[in-house]
Amino acid sequence: MRYAALAWGILVTGCISNAPPPIPLNPVRFLLINDISTADTLENGRGGLARVATVRRRLADQGPVLFMLAGDVLSPSLASKYDGGRQMVGVLNRAKLDYATFGNHEFDIDSDSLLARIAESEFKWISSNCTRADGTPFPKVLPWDTLRISGHKVGVFGLTLQGTYPRYVRCTSPDTAAHRTIETLSSEGADLIVGLTHQTMEADRDLLGREPKLDLILGGHGDQAQDSVVSGRHVVKADANAVSAQFVTLWGGKGSWRQAVGLVPIDGTLPFDTLVAPAVARWNDSLRQRLGPRRTVGSTQVLLEPPVTEARKGESVLGHLPTDSLPGSRHPRALGQ
Repeated sequence: MRYAALAWGILVTGCISNAPPPIPLNPVRFLLINDISTADTLENGRGGLARVATVRRRLADQGPVLFMLAGDVLSPSLASKYDGGRQMVGVLNRAKLDYATFGNHEFDIDSDSLLARIAESEFKWISSNCTRADGTPFPKVLPWDTLRISGHKVGVFGLTLQGTYPRYVRCTSPDTAAHRTIETLSSEGADLIVGLTHQTMEADRDLLGREPKLDLILGGHGDQAQDSVVSGRHVVKADANAVSAQFVTLWGGKGSWRQAVGLVPIDGTLPFDTLVAPAVARWNDSLRQRLGPRRTVGSTQVLLEPPVTEARKGESVLGHLPTDSLPGSRHPRALGQ
């Protein structure tokens, strides 16, 4: 853990004091985000892909780093209703994303829009278990990939949980696809095998437990940051909407990898990347032009921002507001009456 924290501290402060422990020799490093529904900062001032791009750039100045996204980026969002995720691809291209895998919400958009977004991507899409309905790969989507980092051959593959998806897509068993792909990457001589997944933490942990050749899982399909360890190997997920990013450092070699994980807050202490920020602003301007200026349509005396995870499990105050505002409603709970 101290190596990841040290590396991030150096990047933030720009100085070293009191002879810190040495940075690991020839590390393999990853920066992870997941579940992004807006490219801009949130109302509370946290998040923002222009700030994440600053983190990526600072890390890249210190050595190779792979910038990864574990699904749910093209949809759902208010902007995606109008552009099918085009704004996200444009921003991530500028932010120099390396790899993305499908989240379940990627399939909320129609087939033509998805194919167009993949074609526009300057980063690589990767999926070992999701294809077209006939079993053929989506154009420009890889089942797995290998690359050299710091002298190590790194194998990467992508997984998405199964679900009730549109007819144009088929997602087979993630476990079966993972086992087949891990064996392939092992036979290809990969020193390090990494899964980029969009499924539950339980499924990710089970996968690590079954697959001893799998070294690390960079995951999504969660709203809150998580770090879980199975036999010395990590499963990490970042906070949704880039409120945080996970920074993972591995060093050593095949069969003896050591791992350090550090959660990077994305907040006002980070400046906006000068290349990415204008792209975010253009898309925000476009959305404002479509929707018009903000206006007040009502007021409430109670908080309307429950935790997302709780709101999905049952009733919420935010859900009550539109329901109770309908004509004939007898329970104006959310309006504070």
